[in-house]
Amino acid sequence: MRGLMSVSKESETMSMERIDRGTRIAAFARRAATAAIAAVALTAVLVPSASAAPDFAEYVVGSSSSQAGGHPDLNVSMRLENAAEPEVVRDLTFNLPEGVFGNPGAIYKCEAADFAVNHCQPGSQAGFVSIVSNYQGTPNTVLGTAPVYNMRTIDEEETARLSFVVPVVNVPIGVPVSVRSGSDYGLKMTAASISQTVALSAAEFLIWGFPADSEHDAERFHPGEPGEPPGCVGETSTDCISAPYPEAGKLAAPFIDNPSICTGAELPVTVDAVSYQDPDHTSHLVSSYPETTGCENQRFDPVFNLGLTTGESDAPSGMDIELRARQFLEGEAPTPSNLRSARLTLPPGLTVNPDAADGQTSCSDAQAGFHQDAPGHCPDNAKIGTVEVRTPALDAPLDGSLYIGEPQPGNQYRLFMLFDGFGIHAKLAADVHPDPATGQLVVTMTDLPQVPFETFELHLFASDRGLLATPTHCTLYHAESNMVPWNSALATQHSSPFVTITVGPHESPCPGQVRPFEPRLIAGTSNPLAGNYSSFTLKLDRDDGDQYLGDLNFKLPPGFTGSLRGLTYCPDASIQGAETKTGRAEVASPSCPESSFVGTTNVAAGPGEHPFHAVGRMYLSGPLNGAPLSVVAITPALAGPYDYGVVVVRVALNIDPKTAQVIAVSNTVPSIIGGIPIRMRSISVNIDKPNFTINPTNCSPFTVDSQGIGDQGTVSDFSSYFQAVNCRTLPFKPRMKVTQLGRKATTRSKNPRVVFDLFTRPGDANLKEISVTLPKAFAIDQRHLGNICSKAQLAAEHCAGRQAIGRAMTKTPLLDKPLSGPAYAVSGFGKL
Repeated sequence: MRGLMSVSKESETMSMERIDRGTRIAAFARRAATAAIAAVALTAVLVPSASAAPDFAEYVVGSSSSQAGGHPDLNVSMRLENAAEPEVVRDLTFNLPEGVFGNPGAIYKCEAADFAVNHCQPGSQAGFVSIVSNYQGTPNTVLGTAPVYNMRTIDEEETARLSFVVPVVNVPIGVPVSVRSGSDYGLKMTAASISQTVALSAAEFLIWGFPADSEHDAERFHPGEPGEPPGCVGETSTDCISAPYPEAGKLAAPFIDNPSICTGAELPVTVDAVSYQDPDHTSHLVSSYPETTGCENQRFDPVFNLGLTTGESDAPSGMDIELRARQFLEGEAPTPSNLRSARLTLPPGLTVNPDAADGQTSCSDAQAGFHQDAPGHCPDNAKIGTVEVRTPALDAPLDGSLYIGEPQPGNQYRLFMLFDGFGIHAKLAADVHPDPATGQLVVTMTDLPQVPFETFELHLFASDRGLLATPTHCTLYHAESNMVPWNSALATQHSSPFVTITVGPHESPCPGQVRPFEPRLIAGTSNPLAGNYSSFTLKLDRDDGDQYLGDLNFKLPPGFTGSLRGLTYCPDASIQGAETKTGRAEVASPSCPESSFVGTTNVAAGPGEHPFHAVGRMYLSGPLNGAPLSVVAITPALAGPYDYGVVVVRVALNIDPKTAQVIAVSNTVPSIIGGIPIRMRSISVNIDKPNFTINPTNCSPFTVDSQGIGDQGTVSDFSSYFQAVNCRTLPFKPRMKVTQLGRKATTRSKNPRVVFDLFTRPGDANLKEISVTLPKAFAIDQRHLGNICSKAQLAAEHCAGRQAIGRAMTKTPLLDKPLSGPAYAVSGFGKL
C-alpha cells in the first residue's frame, strides 16, 4: 500500500513516510475510541460560533507524495466533539486546494443500478472509508470499513461522484465532486443529507493515487449482494477481504494530481459541517495540504497551432486556434505543469475586420457570470465563435462559445469564453490589443485556472463579417506565442505557428508586390435642371485587393457652385477637439455648429461583400492650406459595442480665379483608427443642405474629375460624366446702365468718371461674356497708362503695386456681403 502523510496538532511538521496499513488503521481506532482527546492538526483553525453547530476535534489531510504534478494517495480523517449530543451532522463539505485535481476516467465507473444492488465491479473502487458513529446511544461505535466507488455521474451539475455504503446501518452515501467555477476552480466534495441513524463521530477516507495498481488488490473488495454490501463490519481495516484478491482489470493510470506550484508553503484545505438540529449555523475548519516539492521534475511542453478559414488576401476570415498539452501521463511520471498565461502575437497584416462587430452587442461581466458557480448567460448576438475543451478526466468535451466582451476604458477588445458541462461553468477572459500604428494583434490570457486539459480548441466564425481581415499579399506569415507554466521552475515555451495566403481576393491571382489601384467615381446631382438648386452626390469605390485610398482631389464642373449665404464656419478648435473625442461623444454632442452643416458622408470599410458603414457629417470650415475655405468631414466610427473614435478629414476648396471652378483637395485619408486598419472600400459624399449647391446654366457635357493616390504611391486619374439639362428654356435678359459722374462728365477733353452697372435677374442663365461698346466720342487717355499691369503680373501678383484705374463691386445671392476690389488696365492679351 502506498505510504500516507498525516498531519496533526501533536506534530510540528508533516512527515512523509510509507506506513503499514494495520498501524495506520489501529492508530485511527485509538483516536476514535478516546472521547476526550485534545484537538489535533497544528495548522487547523476552528472558526468559533455562538451556535450549537457541531465542533471538530480533528481534521487531518495527508498525502503520500509531495511531488509537483505527482499522483499521491490522499488521506482525510476527521472527528467531531460529542457526536449526537445533541448535534447530528447533516452535511459535510470538503474544499481541496487549488491545483489538486482528479481523473475519474482513470478507472471504471460503477453504474447507479449496480451500486443499488451492491454489485459494483472491483475495478471501480477508488479507495475506502472507515466510519465511527454514536450508534444507538453508544459513542464511538466502529461501524466498519467500506469501499469507496468511482460512480457514473447522475446529475449534470456533478463533475464526478464517489459513493459508499455505511456498514451496519447499510446507508448509502453519495459524495458529488464539483468544481469551484466561481473562484479558483478547485475541487469541492459534498456529503449532503447524511442519515441521522449514522450520527457521525469520526471518519477516515483513503483515496488511491493509482486505484488500478495491483498493490491495492489486497484492499479491493469483492462485489456484495443485494442487502449485503461489501465491507468489514466493526473493523477499521480491510482485513476481511479474502484471497484470491480481485483485480482492477485495467492498466494503472493516475487518479489524483498534485498542484504545479512549489511556493514553500502549505496549502489550505477546509471542511464545513451543518447539523440537523441547527442548520443555520456552520462549523468551519481550515487545515493544510502538504507543501508541493520537486517542481524541477515536471515537464511543460504545450503545442500551439493556428489556422485561417480562408487563404485569400485582403478578405474577411475566421480563425482556428488549438493548444495541446498532454495530461495524466502513463506510469508514475508527474503530470506536466498547467498553463498559467499565454500571449499570442498574430501575424503582421492580420488585423481586426472593421465590420466584425457591426450589428452585434457585447456581453457584460455580470451576464458572463464571472466569480459565480452558475452558468453565464451572454446574449446570442454577442457570439463570435465556439470553444471546445477536452480532458481525459471527463467523458465528453466541454462545449462553449466565444463572445465579444463589454469594452472597458483602455481595454476595448475583450473576448469571453464560456463553456459548461459536468458541473463545470468555466468563464475565461482574453484581452486583444492592436498596435496603434500597424493594427497587429496581441492576444493575452493570464492566470488561467490550474486544471488539466489536453486540447483547447477555439474557432472564430468565418463569414463576410469574420472577426479578422487577412494580409494583402500572398506569402507565409508567422505568429509568435509565449506560454507560461504555473510551475515557475520551468521555462516559458515559445512557438512560431504560421498561416499561408495563397490567392487574391475572390480566388483571383495573387497581387504583385505593388497592388493595383483602379478606383471608380460616380458623381451627379439629384436634379439636373440647369440653374436649379440640387443636392450633389459623389461616390468613390475601390475593390478588395487594391491599394488603400490615401490622398484625393476632385475638380467640379465649371458653373457648378454653392450658396454660402447664412452659413458659418466650424472653428478650427472644434475640429481639433473632434479628433480627441469618442465616437459616442461626437454623436451625442456634435463638435461643429449646426449653422455650418452642409451634408453627410458614408464611409464603407473592411473587406468582403458587406463592409462596415460609418455615417458622418460635413461642415463648412475656414481657410486651409492656402485655400480660401474648406469643408471637414467628421465621422464617428461605431461598430456594435466598439467605439473606434472619430475620423476627421479636411478638404481644401480652391477656387479657379478664371473659371470659378471648385477644386477640392483632401488631407490624407486616415488608414487606421483605434488600432483598426480601416481598409476603406468607398466614400460617399452627399451635399444635401437645402438651397446650397446650384447647377450650371451651361448644358455642355462636362466631367467631375478626380485623382487619387494609393497607400503604395500609385497615382490614378478617373472621372464621372456630368451634364445639366434644359438650358434652352432659361430666360436671359441682363440690363446694362452706363453713367458719367462729376462736373467734368461732359466737359471736352476731360477725364470723366464712368460707372457701368450690370443687372441680372434671378432664374436667368449665367453670363459668359460681357462686351460694352462706348460711343466714338470716348477715347483712352494714354497719358495715364504708364503704370499698366502685364498679363504675367496679373497672374503672379494680382497687379500689386500698379495703379488701379477704378474699382469693381459685385452683389450675388450666394454671399452675405458684396465683393469689391481694384480694377486694372492689363496688357498682354492681344488688346488692352
